[in-house]
Amino acid sequence: MKTITHKEFGVLLSQNSYKNDIPSSGHFELTPLCNLDCKMCYVHLQDSSVRKKMLTGKQWISIMEEAVNHGMTGVLLTGGEALTHPDFWMIYEYLIQKGVEIRLKSNGILLNKENVERLSKYPPAGIDISLYGCDSESYMTVTGKDVYDIVSENVKRCIDTGFNIRLMITPSAYMMPWTDRVMEYAKSFGVPVVVNTLLIDAYEESGREKADFDLPVEELLRIRKKSNELFPPKYMPKEEEERLYGKVTKRPDISEKGLYCSAGRTCFAVCWDGAMLPCLSFPRDIICKYPLVDGFETAWKQINQAVKNYEVPKKCHSCEYNTKCHYCPTQHGKYSSNNQCDAKVCEFWQRLYDWHDKLKED
Repeated sequence: MKTITHKEFGVLLSQNSYKNDIPSSGHFELTPLCNLDCKMCYVHLQDSSVRKKMLTGKQWISIMEEAVNHGMTGVLLTGGEALTHPDFWMIYEYLIQKGVEIRLKSNGILLNKENVERLSKYPPAGIDISLYGCDSESYMTVTGKDVYDIVSENVKRCIDTGFNIRLMITPSAYMMPWTDRVMEYAKSFGVPVVVNTLLIDAYEESGREKADFDLPVEELLRIRKKSNELFPPKYMPKEEEERLYGKVTKRPDISEKGLYCSAGRTCFAVCWDGAMLPCLSFPRDIICKYPLVDGFETAWKQINQAVKNYEVPKKCHSCEYNTKCHYCPTQHGKYSSNNQCDAKVCEFWQRLYDWHDKLKED
């Protein structure tokens, strides 16, 4: 019997799902509530009425059951803080019983001894833990709470338990005095680290404005370069990359319609209020359906079609970077509703690609 690696299986699954419009991956924003109050968070809501609007465990399972029946094999559970959902364990154990691969996203506070022991009975495929500081002062400034020691202890606990851990860092204006130290602190744990250098628009109900916490392009580029120094990208041999990803990475230059990413093609997202989107931060005024109302199959088909028919900004058609960059409505935020580009986002990617090209020449 021929065997393949997990990575090879993942690529084949992605290719087949893309070709046949199968929703093989689902991202579930279980709650907008959180035990932190990060000033740059796009989702965290504090209105007391939110609890009444949140989906129950049974409602989440109803959506997930339909998704599994339509081909879903993997999920990301996120929030807010996913572990604060009152029915988290009911949802988690249902997915385990269905054989669905789970990735959990957390701020680390609730990854205490009791919860880690419970998770270890049926371990998730991975846990992404967000770091918001490198000491008590930075945590207080960014999140409003001094949980530095708690998070540090819980990260170590998860690593010692043998979980597949990634540390996630989202730099912002509030983290700016400590960004480099946060990256160095993350490196000290000896696990993979992901540094997100582009922020997205916050939910209107959150009362937050991206302009208040966004960073200048120069600082974003500096952070990207620093992260590359601390966490050098691991490139696989060209022949191996072509064998594994050739069919995925080979694409034409910018076409007039259709997005190239997996959002709405192989994956979908369901927000805390039951709204289905191509991905969690996709602009709702472009496409938004409700599987509990419309039915999962109908909602998925309409999401899928909207992504295929999305008109890429005309500016992209003649852009010299169009074979390297693909247009992302999430990154371009409010501009994407009118099929336009955010000039700041374009500048960031153009300068980043120029830097990468120079590195290759050197």
